[in-house]
Order: sequence, then C-alpha cells, then structure tokens
Amino acid sequence: MTWRVQLATSLRGCYVRNMRGLSKNGLIHAPIPSSHAIQETWAGLIPLFLVLLLAEVAFMMPLEVVDLEQLSRQKAHHCNPGFFNPWMPGNQPGSLWRLLQWWLSPNPYAGAKRHPPQFSSTQPRVEEIRRRGDSVTYLGHATLWIRIQGQEILTDPVFGEVGPFFPRHISFPLPPDELPSPQVVLISHSHYDHLDKKSLRRLGTAPLYLSPLGYQDWFAKVLPGARVIELDWFETFAHQGTSFQLLPSQHWTKRTPWDTNRRLWGAWLIQGGERRVFFSGDSGYFFGFKEYGKKFGPLDAAILPIGAYEPRWFMKDYHMNPEEAILAFLDLKAKVFIPQQWGTFDLTDEPLDLPPQAYREAARRAGLSEDRTPLLPPGQTWFFPED
Repeated sequence: MTWRVQLATSLRGCYVRNMRGLSKNGLIHAPIPSSHAIQETWAGLIPLFLVLLLAEVAFMMPLEVVDLEQLSRQKAHHCNPGFFNPWMPGNQPGSLWRLLQWWLSPNPYAGAKRHPPQFSSTQPRVEEIRRRGDSVTYLGHATLWIRIQGQEILTDPVFGEVGPFFPRHISFPLPPDELPSPQVVLISHSHYDHLDKKSLRRLGTAPLYLSPLGYQDWFAKVLPGARVIELDWFETFAHQGTSFQLLPSQHWTKRTPWDTNRRLWGAWLIQGGERRVFFSGDSGYFFGFKEYGKKFGPLDAAILPIGAYEPRWFMKDYHMNPEEAILAFLDLKAKVFIPQQWGTFDLTDEPLDLPPQAYREAARRAGLSEDRTPLLPPGQTWFFPED
C-alpha cells in the first residue's frame, strides 16, 4: 500500500477510535460536564482535530500515487459492515438529503424532455452471429451479449421495465427466450437497473453467475439453486478457457434503505485467447482507467456507459458523461469503444437523445473515427476483426 493510502487509512481508523473513546468515556454526551471533564474533553479533541487536518491534507494529494491493485489486495475497500471507495472515503453515496435536493431542483432540460425521441431496435440474427465468431451485441442499457471463444456471456441482464417508475423507451430487441442460453452471466452491482429478479429467474439456474462480494444470499432467496461465484477486486475466475477478473470501479450499491454498500461493485475484464474486453458497469471517471490501460492494455473493446449523468453536481462521482467516457476509453488503451446505458431508461435529468449526440461530438473532438467509436442501436452487433 502506498504511503498516502496507508496514512489515509490509518487516519480513518484513528478518527473512529477517538470518537468511540470519547463516547465511551462520556465526554461527548455528558449533559453538565465538570471542569475536569472539560479538560479531558479538550485533551481528547485536540488530537482528533489534528487527525482530521492531516486526513484532509492526505486526501488532497494527487491520486496517481495510489496503486489500485495493491490497495485491493490489502482489503482497504473493506469496512465493517460492507465496502467503500478508499480513495474517496468522505463521500456518502445514497444520501437522502442530496437525493431530495436533486428531486426538488429545477431541471434545465425539462422543455426538451416533453418530447422524447423515438429510438428503434434491430432484431439480432442469432444464427448468423453464432456462425461468424467472436462479437459484442448491444441489447439495451447495460445488457450485452458477448461471444468469446464460443462462450455465450451476458452482462447485467434486464429484459423488461425497471420497476413501475422506469419504463423501457426501446423495447428489448428480441424475445429473451430466443437468446442462446449463456454459460456465464456477469453482475456489476446491485442497483435495480443492473440486477433484475424477473430477468434472472427467466435465465434460471443453468448459467454460472459471477458477481462481486455479497450476492450469494440475495441469489439464494431470488433464484435458489443458482451457481454463484463471488469475487473481490482483482480476483480472477477461469471458465472453459476464458478468465473473468473483477476490477474496482468508482460506484456504490443499494437496494433498500438499509443495505447501502453492503454488497461490492466492480467492472469486469474478460480475457479469452488473444481477446480482451472491458465491461465497466457503472462508474465515475477516475484514475483506475489509466492503471488498467497500463497493466492490461491494449484492449480489443471497452464497453463504457455514456448516459445517466445529469445533474453533474449529483452524478459526477459515480456516473461519467460522454466526454469523460471518451477519456476513460483513451486511458484504457482500447481499440474500439462500445457505448452502453443510453436511450433505454430515462433515469436522470438529460433527455434521452443527448448522450449519443454528446458522445459523437466528444469522439470527433478527440480525433476518433466512427470505426473506433461505433454507436450500436439495441440489437446491433460488432464483430471482432478477423486475425
């Protein structure tokens, strides 16, 4: 662990120990403290203030000194209970107050959203896709059908609506039963638009489900008998000659008011033969993409989100906008960018047609050709170039 992270982690523990110690000694909650108690209170608080000051200085230092792999193997992202992003420990995802602030704030895109765009999907030619070899088919939102070395892989399957409040604006491009039965299903995190009970029950217990830590109990209730392998960050599982490595992403998890960050989140690096595909799930833009590019690049394809990013004051930490997604693509040293999470669900302030427009413009400004930055409508397939 780098000295900065070690210092920050130690300071975090020191802060908690000081607070517990003061509370245990009655120095925080004493209703009418004596002069002796006041002296003890100040004696305890002064080191605490110094700790907080040092923590502030430590976390203002450049993030590039952090090595995520070393950090992950030290379990610095584990806390009791659950998990956190150790490079941003003061952040509080899922804050009800911030959520209310967003809901009560005016939406500058309200006028544009009164006339939602009409997107269409294309029905995949399943037999042709299976005959032609390795490929990536975009099925809408974060659901993709990936074929590597003959394996059928499905990411974050959501075949229908996300609850009663988020209808699909693009229909699923084919009846789910017509999809080849996947050998492997990858789960990135627990949010409802990525982890859907009905879709997983439809897939049944035949696939192998790979997830971050903390999902086996959920699967046991929702899909008894399912084979679930949980991985921690930078752990790898191999299946029929293809490896699946869970990597850190800058995100969080929540399904109820009581389980914030009780389950881990992450991105997936899929490696089969000479193929390398990165599937990010959800993430804010962060220094991890550069580390992955240095350690695993060049990648054949990076599947990155381009939607659900406004307002920035609320979404920036955990959702990239198209400009940041292009930066992540370049950091990853990937050959081709496959956009995901656009057009399907209206989750945030921006109109549904803004992400693809902003993505195309960001790619143009970065000097990237459309061959490297295709925009696949749901149901369309990108094929790996033949060797």
